[in-house]
Amino acid sequence: MSTGQDVLRRIAVHVEETPSGGFEWVLSEAGDDDGDEADEGPWRSLKRARKAADTYKASMADGLLALQSLIDDLDAGPRKPTGSDPDSKALRAGKHPARKAAKPEPEKRPATGSAFGFGLMK
Repeated sequence: MSTGQDVLRRIAVHVEETPSGGFEWVLSEAGDDDGDEADEGPWRSLKRARKAADTYKASMADGLLALQSLIDDLDAGPRKPTGSDPDSKALRAGKHPARKAAKPEPEKRPATGSAFGFGLMK
C-alpha cells in the first residue's frame, strides 16, 4: 500500500452548527510543525461546506465524501510525500490551490456506495 516514501496525513471531519440551525462539515488536518509525528496539534482547516445541511447526519455524510475525494487509494489512506508542507490556506469545497506543476489527474474510481459507515443518503 504505502511505498515508505510518504506519510499518512491526519485528517479529521467534524460538523459545526450554524447560528441558523444548519450543519456544516469541516475537514481539518493535524499539524506537525516540529516534525514529531506523535504531535496531534494544532489543527488547521482544509475544506468546509459551501452550504449548510439540514441535519447533522447529512452534513457528516457529505464531509466524509469530501474526505474520500482527497484520497487516491482508500486502502492506503490520505498520503503526502515525506517532508512536504501542505498549503496552509483554508479552502471552500470545490476550490483548489494553484498547482505547482502540471501533472495528469489520477483516474477517478466510481463510487462504491459507501459513505464511511453512514450509509447512502436517501
